[in-house]
Amino acid sequence: MADGDTVKMTLTFWRDGKAPGDTVEVPADEVHRWKGFAVLAGDSTPSGESTAPTDATKPEPKPSAQPADNAKVDEWRLYAVDLGMEQDKADGATKKELQDFVAGTTAGAQA
Repeated sequence: MADGDTVKMTLTFWRDGKAPGDTVEVPADEVHRWKGFAVLAGDSTPSGESTAPTDATKPEPKPSAQPADNAKVDEWRLYAVDLGMEQDKADGATKKELQDFVAGTTAGAQA
């Protein structure tokens, strides 16, 4: 390669203050150092694995802790939604209905 040969690369990850999607010019003999951070410009499929988390790698959010019996209805509503109750149903439910839903949901999980 002749001195001064450069290759245009599109960043796939943050590097040196530049954001993913930015185009940079890299000396041709240093392209290997950018592996994992950039792909050749115009190459829409980066080689190797993506650095972005996927749904499969994201941990499933844990429900919040169960509210105390004397907690406000809003806390019970949030907890019931965390456990799978539909928001619309939770919005119209009484505190007792929310507590019953939670009891039924957690009793099945403990069995």
